[in-house]
Amino acid sequence: MNDKGKLKAILSYDDVAQYGAGSSSEPLVAVTRYDSSIVAKYNKKDMVPITGDMIYVRDSVAQKLARIETDLKNKGYRLRVAYGYRHPDVQLDYFTKRREIVSKQRPDLKGKSLDKYVYNFVATLDVAGHPAGAAVDLTLVTLDGDDVDMGTEIADYSNEEKIKTYALGLTDEQIENRKILHDAMTKEDFAPFYGEWWHFSYGDREWAAFYKKKTLYDAIDFRVKK
Repeated sequence: MNDKGKLKAILSYDDVAQYGAGSSSEPLVAVTRYDSSIVAKYNKKDMVPITGDMIYVRDSVAQKLARIETDLKNKGYRLRVAYGYRHPDVQLDYFTKRREIVSKQRPDLKGKSLDKYVYNFVATLDVAGHPAGAAVDLTLVTLDGDDVDMGTEIADYSNEEKIKTYALGLTDEQIENRKILHDAMTKEDFAPFYGEWWHFSYGDREWAAFYKKKTLYDAIDFRVKK
């Protein structure tokens, strides 16, 4: 898989936390603003009371996704974005609930050690990319809108190993599909999170840690006015 010379290691909380927050005031826009053929469909409805049915991301993220969409359509695919911006309150709730689940599964982990382990599934609020509008959870669909086989569903944590980008036991088709998505995203300088095949970001702390660059964005309190 073309990983642009980067190690295939999964970045840890400590890897990401050493990078400071960004200060860009770039606005959030609809993920479909620059290409309406992108499928924007929430996997969960927790953000609907805050942003409605539309998924939002930073403007640069939306522009990049539009270019990726054009490239993928030439190959017979489209993007389905399942998540973009996540309000900080929702992110904290996600982390807290996942922490409770993991603490029962791993009673040997306590305090900060538990937090750092949970980060592999849901980022802590201080470094999370979704509240910055910088991270997206997405997959491939056919031109007709049918999901492509990636080996697991987005955010399916029933098998912690299989959700990793380079998981063992995948079929040749699943490996190739993950490669297509990975290469299309990294071509536009998105940083992959190798712990979850569906998660990519641009401009957040994880992106900064992956590419050794300065963080662009920070968490934002964004709500769609009704």
